[in-house]
Amino acid sequence: MICISCGHENDEKFCPNCGEKRDTPKITFASTITSTIATITNMDKGFLYNLKNLTLNPKHTIEEYLKGKRKRIFNPISFLIIAITAYLVLESFFSIASIASEKQVNAVKGTLPYRIGSTGAAFIYNNFKFFWIFTVIPLSLITKLFFRRYNFAEHITINSFILGHLTLIVGSISFLIFRIPLILNPFIFIALTWYIYRVFHQKNDKTGSFITAFASVLFFIITLFAIIVILGLINLI
Repeated sequence: MICISCGHENDEKFCPNCGEKRDTPKITFASTITSTIATITNMDKGFLYNLKNLTLNPKHTIEEYLKGKRKRIFNPISFLIIAITAYLVLESFFSIASIASEKQVNAVKGTLPYRIGSTGAAFIYNNFKFFWIFTVIPLSLITKLFFRRYNFAEHITINSFILGHLTLIVGSISFLIFRIPLILNPFIFIALTWYIYRVFHQKNDKTGSFITAFASVLFFIITLFAIIVILGLINLI
């Protein structure tokens, strides 16, 4: 038999040259749906595998992925995108009550800080999926600065796992209970501190690792605020 992928002739179940399966079934609509559902729901491989293991042992799961053991673990960027999409679908079913009263809004309405903040917030709200995905970049720059153990690409991977997991689990649950939008949700940042500590902590310096994790998240919050202001200024100009 000749392999359909590389043309290598062989009689094995899997091609010894490229690993392609010998009897690959024809793609149909039903097979595509089945494969997609299996990838997401399989507790031993895929999206739910990520959720289970990032909850129980995030440090081990992420380290396994970084070492190259990636067969069971769902791709971190895809995981982050799906998690954010699922959160936004959930959020779309509920309306977010205004935090400020009409009197408070009218008191500052028309002032420059209000216009900058509201314009930046409106831009982020309309493009939230992309905004939240790209926050992994400044977060990774910050964790790279505070924790020098991995290279920048590895920090992107680590933080994609963490942000995706916290968005779907902590973000969704706290939103259902308190109706707090993700970017203003204090539970997200508290959990982010804990997860960064769990992944990066050193056994011989747990106190110092926690302080560093707290400082990195605080710096991340300040960075997000600065980005909102910059976006507001750009959209006003």
